[in-house]
Amino acid sequence: MEKWLNSWSFGLNASVDEFTAIKKAGFDGIEILAEQNNAHHYLKFASDLDFKVGLHLPFHDLNLATPDSIVYERTFNVLTQWLARLAECGGKHATFHGGYAWFSEERNESLLRVKERILKLNEVAIKHGVELLLENLIPDRLNYCHQIASNVEEWIDLITASNVKACLDIGHLDLMGEALETTIDQLAGSLGGIHLSENDGKSDLHLLPGEGNHFTEGLEGFLEKQFFDGPVIYEINPYQYSIQDIINHVSNVNSIVR
Repeated sequence: MEKWLNSWSFGLNASVDEFTAIKKAGFDGIEILAEQNNAHHYLKFASDLDFKVGLHLPFHDLNLATPDSIVYERTFNVLTQWLARLAECGGKHATFHGGYAWFSEERNESLLRVKERILKLNEVAIKHGVELLLENLIPDRLNYCHQIASNVEEWIDLITASNVKACLDIGHLDLMGEALETTIDQLAGSLGGIHLSENDGKSDLHLLPGEGNHFTEGLEGFLEKQFFDGPVIYEINPYQYSIQDIINHVSNVNSIVR
């Protein structure tokens, strides 16, 4: 397993010094959050320091499941541009969201669109030597819209149908109400990456492991059982923790990734 950090955890205005500190702390890679204003600078910092580099594709104003052709065209163009930038830096994985149905009643139609669009996006990713990782999302508890994918059956079906891999967000899984070991066993060889944080079982707080409800307990053993050797990406709240807090955490406890 490899120890990574998502660039969200640096906050909006990190300098190369903070990236250097993370390098000295033994982190292997950086997953760049493409939506950050400084994403291009962060990508260069990571590349110049010889980190392994991945990408979290943008999603907030984009929707891969949209029925609106203009929104989809923009979504596809933005995502493919980022895949090209990642490839230029030697990056090998890109995490992405499946989007959302405008109304929960449109779930089935949206899933059909998403399957086709992931296949098309994956063609671009393969040309660039990049592996796509579909992330699990938190269900809309009001049942107004539908997040894709926000249940394990739907998630695995999309992964299998579109020949991509999974990014297992541990905090999201907790809020989905699913068991950690069972889900990892279900994903098996389809598991391509981990987003690591904890919460209180109610909100996606992005706490350090061990500082929430201990949902991550046993994670290392569960991953070893499946022979997982990919990136475990700390995705920690920058509004609550500093980079030094993260470094202290991985240095002073029995870290999930050694």
